Amino acid sequence: MNILKLRIAAIVFSAAMILSSCSITEFFDPSSILENETEEDETLPEITERSSLLTVAGYAGEQISPYTSESRANRDIVSLCYDALIDIDSSFNAVAQICDYFEISGNKAVFHIDQTALFSDGSHVSAADCVYSFSKAEDPSSVYHNRFETITDYQATDTYTFTVTFSTDNIYNINLASIPIIKAGSDAYSAIPRGSGSYVFNSDEGGLFLTANKYAKNPPATERIDILAVNNSEELLYNVNYGNIHASYADLSGGNSSFRGTIELIDFTTNNLIFAVVNKNKEYFASVDAVKGITYAIDRSDMVSNILSSSSRGVWYPFNPDWYVTASSDLNTDIYSSTTAHEYFTAAGLTLSGTERVWDGEPSELVILVNQESLIKTEVAESIAKNLISMGFKATVRTLKWDEMQQAVLDGEYDIFIAEMNIFPNMDISSVTNNELILSAAGLNEYGDIGYSESYTDAAEAFYSGKTDMRTFLSAFQEELPFIPLYFSGGALAMNRNISGEFAPNCFDLYAKAETWTIE
Repeated sequence: MNILKLRIAAIVFSAAMILSSCSITEFFDPSSILENETEEDETLPEITERSSLLTVAGYAGEQISPYTSESRANRDIVSLCYDALIDIDSSFNAVAQICDYFEISGNKAVFHIDQTALFSDGSHVSAADCVYSFSKAEDPSSVYHNRFETITDYQATDTYTFTVTFSTDNIYNINLASIPIIKAGSDAYSAIPRGSGSYVFNSDEGGLFLTANKYAKNPPATERIDILAVNNSEELLYNVNYGNIHASYADLSGGNSSFRGTIELIDFTTNNLIFAVVNKNKEYFASVDAVKGITYAIDRSDMVSNILSSSSRGVWYPFNPDWYVTASSDLNTDIYSSTTAHEYFTAAGLTLSGTERVWDGEPSELVILVNQESLIKTEVAESIAKNLISMGFKATVRTLKWDEMQQAVLDGEYDIFIAEMNIFPNMDISSVTNNELILSAAGLNEYGDIGYSESYTDAAEAFYSGKTDMRTFLSAFQEELPFIPLYFSGGALAMNRNISGEFAPNCFDLYAKAETWTIE
């Protein structure tokens, strides 16, 4: 059974996929496909009449590349043509792909490459190809570059054995190896390199399209996929709604999008965490009890139902609820309690005077910062303000442009700010806690002169190394609360129902991937 993978990557500033009908040659020169061909190469099938049996979108604003394509559409296409050592399933579990199996010991992972894995020219995939591919992925221009803050070394130990060394003993670091593998010597940036995926790039006078890779380990059932080049989200929506594009990623971070009745949305949870950060430099927030009061006062269920159209998943913990480790931890779905919130506020010295919450005899007036470009986050901030007002605070929402908001946070001109970050595939939330804005809010600095409590860092290390379970770590997290998790945003595959019955079971598997590092 073929699986057409539409991978869900992070979206900076929660923008919709940047995708209008125009020639595909505007974002890729089909002649460059032949750069890696030889006269003897017979892997490209004979060109036939173009078909619209199955069409996906391509973004016309950039060249398609396994390492530099940033658009949602082009990275979906790349995922069809390039396999990795491992894939990540819908529960964020590493699954062998090019490798036959892998072994993890401490901070090292050893991949034993499947000796039947072939590139699209029929040549074997070797450890030398993996070294070459990782070197291209490590380049500063690569979308995978930040992974190499954790990947410290990689080498071929023999023809079909590849070893990766990580900076930590995080047992989930294995997920960072989900990097496209290309044939050594291929030009990774100016031409389409050889891959071992289900499809290969092809072209005719109409532009670029995909055809089945006859050397694929699992040959696809769908022989051809056409690509329609588009420029913006409005025309993407038009082409999906009117059947010119049969399937596309849909960003549901702002609630359900406007699709026609013929479009089926198959939704899932992305690895984009939206969270609140409390300014602990304020004397009334210096106690963690005050921060606990805020997290208990936020009604996440109401937020998800009435603002996010139930397309996102409310959380009080910093991990994706679809992650197999989270799912097996049997966690409460919500901790909202005005009674518990009041108890924590009182313990922190934020007491009630009549109906007003006061600090040192003065009314507590809170400012919540949010990026004005994000309408949905503004509504989320207003929802939090409403929750805090019900607890006796005076709370107002202040919207600023992103650059202005960053500066306001660094200057301490706020009480709470709303942010978003895509969590790395290894689920390491230190990418959140070590961000400059979060460190500033916590009264820390980016040089590590002041750090989080020893009990918290020890608990994190024990959890990621597999020595303790998630519930134990979350107890330490709740005592530190470097930030307040709110929800993980939703995504979906938008499919034309006219093809879903025939193609969906064979062609689409939805994974919520975490492939970039951003904060909004």
